[in-house]
Amino acid sequence: MQIKEYEFFKDGLHKKVTIKDHLYDLVEFTIHQKLTDENGKVIIDSKQESYFTSREFKEFFTPLVNDLKERFDNDTTNSIQE
Repeated sequence: MQIKEYEFFKDGLHKKVTIKDHLYDLVEFTIHQKLTDENGKVIIDSKQESYFTSREFKEFFTPLVNDLKERFDNDTTNSIQE
């Protein structure tokens, strides 16, 4: 089983994206988010899971990945795009 995790944190919001390859052509895609206030009190603690076959996963995410790649390849860090 292969597991990839990606995390980011901003203004008290912690998000984690997990992609798990299971046996028998199953890909689990999970987004977990947790928001805490300045006192450490938990405001939001949620998780969304989606399951795909390998083919479905590729069909769903390929356009997103291609759009992101184009965006990053064409990025000029000092310009503002509309």
